[in-house]
Amino acid sequence: MALILLNPPVVEPVSLAELKDFLQVDAGDTSQDDVILALEMAARAWAETYTSRRFVQQTWRLLMDFFPGYIDLKLAGQKVSSPFVSGSNAVLVGIRYAIVLPYPPVRSLVLFQYLDANGNVTVMNPATDFTADLQSNPARLTPPFGRMWPVARVVVNAIQVDFTMGYAMPVVVSAGGSPPNLSAVTANAYMFAAADVGRPISIPAAGPSGRTLNTVIASISSPPDSNAILRDPAAQGYSNQTALLVNAPSGNPAHWGLIKSGIKMLVNRWFDIRMADENDIPAQVKAVLAPVRDFRF
Repeated sequence: MALILLNPPVVEPVSLAELKDFLQVDAGDTSQDDVILALEMAARAWAETYTSRRFVQQTWRLLMDFFPGYIDLKLAGQKVSSPFVSGSNAVLVGIRYAIVLPYPPVRSLVLFQYLDANGNVTVMNPATDFTADLQSNPARLTPPFGRMWPVARVVVNAIQVDFTMGYAMPVVVSAGGSPPNLSAVTANAYMFAAADVGRPISIPAAGPSGRTLNTVIASISSPPDSNAILRDPAAQGYSNQTALLVNAPSGNPAHWGLIKSGIKMLVNRWFDIRMADENDIPAQVKAVLAPVRDFRF
């Protein structure tokens, strides 16, 4: 089995302005920007590893040698894997048959395919070939009721699943007017929908003194515009700004504040000692991130 990062996050969870404000570094002092940004990347990576989650949208590839189906010998404390035990055989006690996707929250599936017995690439159809449970933690892929996984060619990495995960989705936006009218401006623009109402959104440079505006989507305008109306007004107009829309569509918005606080606190500690040290993690950081951790039983 292999896990491959296809598309890393394009922005960090905490903006540079937010970090400098937390570190009490003057906004006009750019001499330490590179250090602060490097420490944030390290802090975010550590926090993602600690929580077993991913914070900003990114795409990963899961490769497997065969479809799952193993007997969990709990009394013996071991697992016996077999490509011949799968699908509908899971009615037997102890059989595990779901494909478990790591790094919640999973937002969407990009591609699910496998090599069949003849070596042909076969794309799995979500309507007929499998059931995607992206709401559970962890997300799971299972055969439909009464069905079993197909037989894959007996070669390494015969099954491929590409999936996107993360609490926050980058959305390039512009805003203006009163109340603030937020619109996506990219060629492949994200279209705000009713499901976005109540979701937190962070917009760099839209707050007072160029700080990040952390607000909530209050309502959505009628189609075909489908622009977002923000709860809090922006301090100034802006265009082509990459915002972070939280919980779109899966995840826990309440975790977002904890995630950002944990990263800020860890950057603050490492900024004091002038180095990223995974052996120097304050207990307060772990306490803040504890509710976010992916505990699996």
